[in-house]
Amino acid sequence: MDPAQLLTAELALHRRAAMAGEAASAAGVPGRFRAWEHEGALAVLATDPALAYLSTVTGVTPETLPGVAGLLRSPEWDGVHPAVVAPAGLRVPGLVPAGERFLAVRRLEPALASPPEAADAEVFLRVLLTGFGVSGPVAEYMAAEHRLPVMRRFLVREGETPIAAAGMTIDAGVAILGAASTLPEFRGRGAQPKLLRRRLEAAAAEGCTLAVATARPGSPSVANLERAGFHLHRRTAWTKP
Repeated sequence: MDPAQLLTAELALHRRAAMAGEAASAAGVPGRFRAWEHEGALAVLATDPALAYLSTVTGVTPETLPGVAGLLRSPEWDGVHPAVVAPAGLRVPGLVPAGERFLAVRRLEPALASPPEAADAEVFLRVLLTGFGVSGPVAEYMAAEHRLPVMRRFLVREGETPIAAAGMTIDAGVAILGAASTLPEFRGRGAQPKLLRRRLEAAAAEGCTLAVATARPGSPSVANLERAGFHLHRRTAWTKP
């Protein structure tokens, strides 16, 4: 895939993180949130320890790598150690590998489709958060993010019972596929592939030309994304020793 399209995907994810951080701050989620750019690298900060997984530096390329060292010295981090997420094979000096991640990207062709059923926000959140089994600041953050006015909310029902939920936002023609979960007692029934298909159809109907998601190697999401036609770009997370 064209490196410019990968950068477009990472920028869309970064802007989504910035919106989520603002929403979390407004909702009183613990900690401080910020998203900013430094010499082409994209930084996201969340200071509450429970939300440490949000603190990242992306947009790392051979061209932006020299600015990463300066970015990591910023007093903004105040003891927070972000994961620097770089393409596989690109080493980040002074840091050590800390696992792998995937940036999943798929091109879309605009197409007509019926508008999705509007999901009630509170029902959606109940299913999403129960499926993830989260509580505390993580649940508060996810709730604030998925109450964003720009959030598209999708539900799968079995009969009258909502069993799975997934979110999506759209940024300048890029569909950002967010969190998705299924209630434990209904897993293994194809709800997630169905939600993935619905979101892609809705994105194409709104004229999106690119869809992006993130996933961790070995997760069920990886197989679902591959079957849905996404190209998985392997990333290495780097952190302080």
